[in-house]
Parts: sequence; C-alpha cells; structure tokens
Amino acid sequence: MGLFDSAEEQARKAGLKKLEDKRLAFAQQLARQGFAPEKMLFAQNDNGGFTALCRFAGKYWLIISPGFGTDDDFILESYDALDWRVEEVLVKSEGMGGIFGFGKKAEEGNEYFIRRHDGSEARMPFVCGRGNWFEVPLAKNPLLKTQRRRGDANVVWDMKPIDRTQVARVVSIAAEYFK
Repeated sequence: MGLFDSAEEQARKAGLKKLEDKRLAFAQQLARQGFAPEKMLFAQNDNGGFTALCRFAGKYWLIISPGFGTDDDFILESYDALDWRVEEVLVKSEGMGGIFGFGKKAEEGNEYFIRRHDGSEARMPFVCGRGNWFEVPLAKNPLLKTQRRRGDANVVWDMKPIDRTQVARVVSIAAEYFK
C-alpha cells in the first residue's frame, strides 16, 4: 500500500463521497421546491458539520448538516420567528496560548443558540480560536449547487477561520440574521 492508499484514507474518501451524495440529493430536493435564498450564513460545528441560517419567503430557515462520518441526514426547518439566545464568549489565553500544546488559546466572539421545534438547540458559534464561518450569496452557495463538487469536497472546507481582527465584523453580520 502506498502512502495515500491506507485503510484510513480509503475510509475518509468513502465518508466524503457519502456526505457529498447526501448534499447533492438535498440540493436537488431544495431546487425542486424552489428554495433560493439571496444569502446564507454558515457556522461550523464541533462534529465537522455546520449550521446555516437564512431568510426566504418571509420565514427563517435553519439547515443542519450531518457531521462527518455520521449516518445523519441534512435537516431543513422553517420558523415564522426565531426563539434564540446569545452567549458572549471571552476566554483569556493561558500558559503559552496553546502553542506547542501548552496552555489554552484565547477565544472571543458570540455563540448563538436557536431553539428548534423538538426543543433541542442548534448552535452557531462565531468565536475566534474555535470556529469557521462564511456568509455566501446564492450564486456561490456550495450547499445549493446541484452538481457534484469536484473531489467530493466538504462544504466546511470553504469556510474561513475567524481571525481576532474580524470578530466584531463577523458578530455584526451574524446579529443581522437574528433580527
């Protein structure tokens, strides 16, 4: 076996293909329903998936992706009004600030919690040092593209890390979606 032919690499590629198959079927279903929001806000979750929020046709729409390697499916929920709360996150760095595994990195930003229909909460963390995000217009939305992405790319790969200098801007953009 070559360097890139290990059993772990084959399992990773199979997981990516499975995730892209789910995304493609979900995108095609949304296209048939005419779901085409102008823009959408994404936040990566700890499980390797994401939560996305948008407004379309007078409603709020919440999309929760499956985590990488799980058997879950994409979830789409609509709300006339959002029931949500926000927590400010401010964690000072400790030790060497996480360098070389010593101490803890600093974290700063906001984490939104949206109460879902079943009573659980969907999380959208916009915290530097922890999460990735992006806001994307319809024309460039990788979730809603109805063609297979090259190399079975994961949508979270398109997201950007939140830099300490961007925290205020990212938090301001996120706040607009929760009005």
